[in-house]
Amino acid sequence: MKLFDAHADLGYDVLDKHRQGRRDILKTDHVDKLIAGEVFGVGMACFFKGDEDWITAKAMVTTLRQEILDNPNDFYLTTGQTWDEHRINALITVEGMGFLKRNVDRTITWLYDQDVRIASLSWNDENTLCTGVKGSPDRGLTRMGRQAVRTMHRLGMAVDVSHTNEKSFWDILSVDDGPILATHSNARALSNVDRNLTDQQLKAIAKRGGLVGLVSAARFIHVEPGQNTAANLAKHGRYIADLIGVQHVCLGLDYMDFLEGYQRNGIDLDNASESQNLMDALRAEGFSEKELNAIAWDNMVRFLKRLKA
Repeated sequence: MKLFDAHADLGYDVLDKHRQGRRDILKTDHVDKLIAGEVFGVGMACFFKGDEDWITAKAMVTTLRQEILDNPNDFYLTTGQTWDEHRINALITVEGMGFLKRNVDRTITWLYDQDVRIASLSWNDENTLCTGVKGSPDRGLTRMGRQAVRTMHRLGMAVDVSHTNEKSFWDILSVDDGPILATHSNARALSNVDRNLTDQQLKAIAKRGGLVGLVSAARFIHVEPGQNTAANLAKHGRYIADLIGVQHVCLGLDYMDFLEGYQRNGIDLDNASESQNLMDALRAEGFSEKELNAIAWDNMVRFLKRLKA
């Protein structure tokens, strides 16, 4: 079954390995796993922890974009308005904008011109825009952050709320009625970690027509070791679909097999080649084939096509 994974930190991996002297990272390290898992759409995230500067941010975005364009047999660079049936559709996204210290409109417009269509204001950090889950619970969206949200929505970029703390989450929703989603978060009711979403947050995302991407990071599936399986991630899918509707569920698997020192993924969801294990588990949870196609592909395509071209 054809899948769209809304969140994979491939931009980070590409730049990191370029700095080690390697080239053609997408083709040599990722294509085979994506095809094996039938992942034909990927949100390729440029991941920033929060201490990077604008020079690094530009380098990651441009290096990733060029690698996509340099591999036309395998990848199609999409902004979500057009799709290729025979190649892996690559959507450039940004995770964390701690590099944005000034010139909000100009910087976000540059990202948009580089085909970025989804971005989060923070990773887990506190920055000039907002506060991530590891920051102060009392600190939310800043004045500059409000400007960033308005600029993104004016251009046609969706705000990703996956890593924001709760105050920043609600502050973002209060700015305007533009498109939001959580590319890689599960249900806090099933795994009580700060990166997962409360029922109230899930309902708010659905009310705005947004999406929630099921994520395979181990503790986000289950806090007990050995329980972080595709079957238990499928239970998050069932819980979220029952709460807010299957039309608001997508995939944001966030595989980390290629990143050194980061939290590992599910036991049977270790890398992109194992992605169909989740679809089998969702099927076992009672989702119909039509519902599975919605989660796997259709919901994300519909969301992106609603963005301003």
